[in-house]
Amino acid sequence: MIKPHSLQFLRTMTVCCIFMSLLASCGHHNDAGGGNPVNNSYLKSVYTISPGEVLIDSFTYNDQKRVASYGQYVTNAGNNYFVRFDFNFSGSNVLPDSYLYSDNGNNQETHQLTFDGQGRITKDTCATSHFVTYYTYSGNYAICTILFEGTMNDAHIDSLLVTDGNFTAEKIWGTNNGSWEKQGDVMYGHAAAANPGYKAEVAGSVGPLLYVLSVYNYGGWSDYISKSTMNKVSGVADGLPPGGFSYNIKVDGTGRVSKLTYTGVSGVEIDFNYY
Repeated sequence: MIKPHSLQFLRTMTVCCIFMSLLASCGHHNDAGGGNPVNNSYLKSVYTISPGEVLIDSFTYNDQKRVASYGQYVTNAGNNYFVRFDFNFSGSNVLPDSYLYSDNGNNQETHQLTFDGQGRITKDTCATSHFVTYYTYSGNYAICTILFEGTMNDAHIDSLLVTDGNFTAEKIWGTNNGSWEKQGDVMYGHAAAANPGYKAEVAGSVGPLLYVLSVYNYGGWSDYISKSTMNKVSGVADGLPPGGFSYNIKVDGTGRVSKLTYTGVSGVEIDFNYY
């Protein structure tokens, strides 16, 4: 996947044309509705394998099938890195109040989360680092504004279009010496197979947040909203080759997506494991 080059938590921004999340369009759908494919299993881990590097995304869930923890583990040139996010729920609340971020450098941050009356995330903020993300929704678009250290000199905006429950387009803006510039205009295609990362209860609570935590840390598989598996990325963005790229999809004996490989690229694959 196209991903940031920095291994620092939410500090160095690189255009990442992968995925965002639109709860306004799909956060309240059920798994079987609308003729979309069905994923009856919960994602346990995703291995993104490339020459010299292995990235593992891992998940645990609580009794209500909400994400309890999310972690990323990277082995690269003999070095190991990790980040982990543990979600906190008050009483019987189905939405998390906060999460604790920790990394291999023993840094820890508590982030407070805010949701609107429809259960859509609207804000993620940390008092110690002054990091904040605002999520806004308009029609078929979701807009994510990410700020660092409370300054517009280090910020990104992702605007994403969802059609029939799947991401179909994304436009990315970033700041350059204090001025806004367009940095990505990307289109996505989807296969008929169910997206391994989609569950209605996950999409309806922390889907956009998982995108930010994944993409702006180590990258990897980041689509936790689209109901169908992505199989094509094209357009213009940093790191995206001319003509884009496609995925070949392999399913297991139960019809679940088990592996993605890149068309025309050897030694790179994404493996999915389920509970």
